[in-house]
Amino acid sequence: MGLRKWLGRPMRGHHLGVEDLTRGDESVPVAKRREWVLVAIDDAPFQVWVVVVAGIGFLTDSFGLFCLNVVTPIIGYVYWPGLRGSENAQAFHSVKTAMLCSTLAGSMIGQVAFGFAADFLGRRKMYGLELVIIIVGTMLMIMSSKGEQSSMAVGGWLITWRAIMGLGIGADYPLSAVITAEFAPKRHRARMLSWVFFAQPLGQLLANVLSLAAVKGFESSMITKDPKCPDPGQPGSLECFRSLDRLWRLVIGLGMIPAVVALAFRFTIPESPRYKLDILRNVQTVFEDTKDYFGGLDGEVHELDPLSTTAPASASLPTAEISSSRTSLSSEIGPDEVVMGSDSDSERRASSIYPIPAPRTVEVSPGDPNHVPPLASWADAKNFFIVEGNWQYLAGTSLSWLFLDFAFYGLGLSSPDILGLIRLDSTTSISKLLFNNSVNALVLVSTGAIIGGALMIIVIRYVSPKKIQFWGFLVLFVLLIVTGAAWPKLIDPKQSPGRRRLLEFLYVLIQIAFNLGPNVTTFIIPAEIFPTRYRCTCHGIAAASGKLGSWVVQIFIAYTFSDPKKKQDEEREQERERFGQVLLVMSAFMVAGAIVTWYWIPETRERGVESRSLEVLACGKKKLDEINKLPSVEKQ
Repeated sequence: MGLRKWLGRPMRGHHLGVEDLTRGDESVPVAKRREWVLVAIDDAPFQVWVVVVAGIGFLTDSFGLFCLNVVTPIIGYVYWPGLRGSENAQAFHSVKTAMLCSTLAGSMIGQVAFGFAADFLGRRKMYGLELVIIIVGTMLMIMSSKGEQSSMAVGGWLITWRAIMGLGIGADYPLSAVITAEFAPKRHRARMLSWVFFAQPLGQLLANVLSLAAVKGFESSMITKDPKCPDPGQPGSLECFRSLDRLWRLVIGLGMIPAVVALAFRFTIPESPRYKLDILRNVQTVFEDTKDYFGGLDGEVHELDPLSTTAPASASLPTAEISSSRTSLSSEIGPDEVVMGSDSDSERRASSIYPIPAPRTVEVSPGDPNHVPPLASWADAKNFFIVEGNWQYLAGTSLSWLFLDFAFYGLGLSSPDILGLIRLDSTTSISKLLFNNSVNALVLVSTGAIIGGALMIIVIRYVSPKKIQFWGFLVLFVLLIVTGAAWPKLIDPKQSPGRRRLLEFLYVLIQIAFNLGPNVTTFIIPAEIFPTRYRCTCHGIAAASGKLGSWVVQIFIAYTFSDPKKKQDEEREQERERFGQVLLVMSAFMVAGAIVTWYWIPETRERGVESRSLEVLACGKKKLDEINKLPSVEKQ
């Protein structure tokens, strides 16, 4: 869908300009409209504009999350100046860990809360609100201060506003994934989700590039030979502190620009058609929305001929559900009634003056386009997750994401310390240290992430997400265990530079494997395998489990990496030795991820290539097990 078509669609049911009174949809029976909507979505072309709208917001999330690698050292130079081994360094180490953990804790809350709210209130009502939270949190963070004569604790403000930002960042995960999946055509669904997730490495890249440019821009004001600004009263002290203070606020504040751009489009996105069909039960309006969004009918009934017409849309609904307050009047129309060109659901008339016989109740099996699933309830949730065994899918997606993020965020959010060990950055001036941080991240992190993400967009067309995730975990296990075992030898400063280049190459390979593997598929699979009524909630729970793993690893890394009370040389030597052991621990988590994927993650494709529809996948484990046992001819 292009920009012109997006802006030209009706807003709240009304077109701009003169309304076309000859729409040509009067002859389409209501019983066929649900089926037509689902087929129209699955047969549509690649939805570029959905990817752009979701991707810009996801880029903002990534920028806001990973810019901590850039700004935390700068904040330390401004508010906790001092060399390693000082009391200030010890205080900053605690604040830095708290900022990371508060961001991740806020993300966990946002993922679960907004996931549940999107299932209960609707995707459209939540979409865009998370960006408002990010924008407000960002503005408040860049206005944080110590106050007059240090009357306020700036660390407390930074931790609080980072938690607010984390709330918005986390909320975007289930919303962007589910909205993309529910708007995506069947054959393009995984690739569209891969494009959306590709915004994460792009956000990392943008944070590193902008920080590099900002450091170069302020370099002339940070003339010092020490890794701190001159003491107050000395020449250049005021300029140095002012430049650093402006620098970190500028880098974080720039993240609001893509958020504001995405906000305008997110508030205008229509409600998910599948949410309207399965939750709101509003067949008429979703029929109109689908025509406006994906392209309308030309008024001929033969366009629906290939579809099954044996069962009405409401055939499988119990009487109590038909009378539900959330059920649209349009879903109660008989199969031989038609809508005579009115936009109002209440204006209906029969297609003939003769009496219309009541339709026979026909049992429609789950997965059929005419099947209307039950509404969410505690009884239905117990039946779906416990009785039918679909708790395995929720446990599988949650645990695999947790195991993945333990390693991914352990390396990602601690990259300045890790990359400094790999590239042996020596103590030098502030501008040089900040410049090295950005260059190291560009070379060793962004390069691998961009390559892996780009390859994933290509590979996902031919290989199923489950297979990519399983083999991705195993490849990461091999890379991490090899790197961890060889770490003490490769990191030794006495060894030849060639061995250090090998270590850098292995680190880039790990980043490629993350993004050509489970870092993307853990985002894709939960958006596909759960029914509409629980899709956002389950995706939010799985994503929050991942953030739990990233939260735990930050504490693990904090104790592994530094004790600021120790002398610098002794501390650096111990860090080099300990980090190899950290990589070995991470490799064990990759094996666990592969096992969980193999046993508790379903196959989302036929023969590993052709994607199954969301309606078939929503049937759950029992139905999919039956389908998988059928011969390949019957599956088609």
